[in-house]
Amino acid sequence: MARLSAVPGDLSRLTTLVDTGDLEETRDIISRAYSPYQLECLGDAREFSAWYAEGGFPGVTLSDLRYGSPRLNAETLIRPQPLGTYLLMCEVTHGWVTVSSPGREECHVGAGGTYVLDAHRPFQVRWSPGARMFTVRLAREDVERAVADALGLEEPVPARFALGGAVSPRAARTWAGISGAVRREILGEGIAGDNPLVAAQLTQTTAALLVGTQRLIVPNGADIRRTGVVGHAAVRRAMALVEERADEPHTLADLAAAARVSPRALQEAFRQHLDTTPLGYLREVRLRRAHQDLLAAGRDGSATVSDIAYRWGFSNLGRFAAYYRERYGQPPSRTLSG
Repeated sequence: MARLSAVPGDLSRLTTLVDTGDLEETRDIISRAYSPYQLECLGDAREFSAWYAEGGFPGVTLSDLRYGSPRLNAETLIRPQPLGTYLLMCEVTHGWVTVSSPGREECHVGAGGTYVLDAHRPFQVRWSPGARMFTVRLAREDVERAVADALGLEEPVPARFALGGAVSPRAARTWAGISGAVRREILGEGIAGDNPLVAAQLTQTTAALLVGTQRLIVPNGADIRRTGVVGHAAVRRAMALVEERADEPHTLADLAAAARVSPRALQEAFRQHLDTTPLGYLREVRLRRAHQDLLAAGRDGSATVSDIAYRWGFSNLGRFAAYYRERYGQPPSRTLSG
């Protein structure tokens, strides 16, 4: 996982809108800043607190949001209405959150993880006590133009994203680079706020890299033959099999059959579009699922490292530990122990 760097610049350059233990006040202010939403304290309401600040330049808004305190026990649950006119790229810096879209997806995101909330789905987010994140807010129209550019189309294309972070570790590092640049521009008093050309170029680049690094869901019927992102039909079919049945054994031949191409053609398509191999992508998905399960088991003691490794197809615990350490920078046992 590409870890977020230390926050550059001066957080006092953000405008603080919420700093309170009042749940109703928080709901009212953040509903105006984002979209109307339900807010619950899952525990003793006296332990609830919130802090929210934002800043930006034309086209991009950076927000810093925290719920609760890591010294207390109360979790926080939010249920916003669909965002409608904008998207949020969320980067967890402390604690963890569990994000779910009713009837569709759920992912557990720890510190250093990212996820995209698009404009088209309802969702809910459960925050651990003291969880904190930065969000990069982009207008829906800017992202939809970036999708059209990626697909080689003339008209804007609805931008929908799967939960679960970047398409590859390399893509995660690319996103971390532009995210850091945006934060430095805002927190370090860059010129984008006063220079419309710089603001427009930085907004366009941020939108393009969001589309190019995150798990874009390509609309049915879109002309994907000219795309430079994950739009290749065979790649999408293989990805769908992996995402839906990551716990089952798969060979390259299995994935190629599902993709309706030869194994060699699928290898080349994955290298071109995801900078990995089909089996490398399968391993990455399994590692991500194992990471989520380790975080969950660390809270409730429901499984061991070996239980989780075997669940996600890692029969060799030594190799699993090596892959996991390379991906997350620590052994799985440390993630489990919190």
